[in-house]
Amino acid sequence: QPPFFMAAAPDAVNYGAIGMVMGHELTHGFDDQGRKFDGHGNLRDWWTPAVAEAFTQRAACLVRQFDAYVAVGDEHVNGKLTLGENIADQGGLKLAYAAYRETRGSATITARTGTFTPDQQFFISFAQSWCTKRRPDLERLLANIDPHSPPRDRVNGAVANLEAFAAAFSCPPGSPMAPPTRCAVW
Repeated sequence: QPPFFMAAAPDAVNYGAIGMVMGHELTHGFDDQGRKFDGHGNLRDWWTPAVAEAFTQRAACLVRQFDAYVAVGDEHVNGKLTLGENIADQGGLKLAYAAYRETRGSATITARTGTFTPDQQFFISFAQSWCTKRRPDLERLLANIDPHSPPRDRVNGAVANLEAFAAAFSCPPGSPMAPPTRCAVW
């Protein structure tokens, strides 16, 4: 079902779209809400204090990053409200990319097919799967109630935290897509 899966598409395209969604859902088990449940689904704090503190510090980086994004007009993304989904987006993209690289092997990744390399196709497919058009009044409403960041910020926020994206597109160090400080929860 396009844009998430197309049987005839290159592997990079499918891993970037449906692979990211699968990784996203898996990562929810270890986000700000999923971490509260043990392996049997019971509500239980099973993390050590040191792990919980490290998670809190890493998550705070994502909160700050997304708080800086403008949803619409003067309305900013709420990094705390969107934290779980932002963690899952970043983790899902990272898992899908790792799975893609594992199945393809490093020797074939740089081969260019058409206009874009397979790595570029992976990230383009991820981005295209979140393409949408919304009215500003809906964007303003969602910025206050939706636990998902606006699609543009879901994409840009996730890829800005992956060095592989910057490498694939030759983003200069210090640019918005290759920031000096990247946030990584997992």
